[in-house]
Amino acid sequence: MAKRPSLEERLAEIRLLRNREPSPELTASLKTAIADRSNLIAATAAEIAGERGLAELAAPLEAAFARFLVDPVRTDKLCRAKLAIVKALDGMEHDAEETFRKSATHVQQEPVWGGTEDTAAPLRAAALLALTRVNPLDLMTILVEALVDPEKEVRGAAAQALGAVGSQAAALLLRLKIRLGDREPEVLSDCLSGMLAADLPAGLELARERLRSNDVPTGEAAAMALARSRRPEAFDALRECWERPILPLPLKEAVLLAMGMLRLPAPTDFLLRVVAEEPPQVASLALAALKIQAHDSRLRDRLAEIMAERKSPELTSRFARDFPG
Repeated sequence: MAKRPSLEERLAEIRLLRNREPSPELTASLKTAIADRSNLIAATAAEIAGERGLAELAAPLEAAFARFLVDPVRTDKLCRAKLAIVKALDGMEHDAEETFRKSATHVQQEPVWGGTEDTAAPLRAAALLALTRVNPLDLMTILVEALVDPEKEVRGAAAQALGAVGSQAAALLLRLKIRLGDREPEVLSDCLSGMLAADLPAGLELARERLRSNDVPTGEAAAMALARSRRPEAFDALRECWERPILPLPLKEAVLLAMGMLRLPAPTDFLLRVVAEEPPQVASLALAALKIQAHDSRLRDRLAEIMAERKSPELTSRFARDFPG
């Protein structure tokens, strides 16, 4: 009797399907894998189906999702299959509203050392973004509930979704959440990002307020939100913060990094001036912020000229490491 393949061998076989040309046989193999009892097999097949955009597998994916909702702690540890299915259906732009709704409210408490832990936060977060695309009539109600979810990942996803909605009501909800605050700086940053997308002038003003805060994590959250906006107006807010008479070094680092993330001419020129003129400790932070553009040969040439003029061993060493020629 032939030996039954191990789970690892079966997973390896499914992963090989990523390299297969589109064909009825590929679709059939993925459909069989999606129906497998193993959540790892089903998750891997769902990922491939989503990557390939195989919309004909939407129905089997929804059926598998329903199956993994039954006794989920036993059948789908860490929500691996359910999360892969939701992401695949969303990537296919499939209108799986019922599946997304169930995912957006699913809580899965699994045993961990000393108690239990909700492992469904990534699933709820993915479902919120998927529902934003589907746009059900009660979407705002769903997002309001998600803004007070116990898990920061879900609250952050709700903020991102509200930014994508972009309506006046969405902007007002984000403004309220920003005013009330959040115990996690990452969530505040997501809220500010959403606000910048939904109402740029109001978002800029709220970000400026947070940059003026004496709380460094709050300022860092605002700086990262401005960086993600990739808007030219964000540079003005960051530069205003930089010009404060007293600015803690961690916030200086966050502001410079945000300028680098903008990847725009004006903030890049500003960072070059900091490298050229500021003390080595601060200039090194600006050099690190420019590392994101290390592929730009013209930028590297300009920095090489500055290094030649400054003759700072510390800066020259960092430049050689981060900007290899």
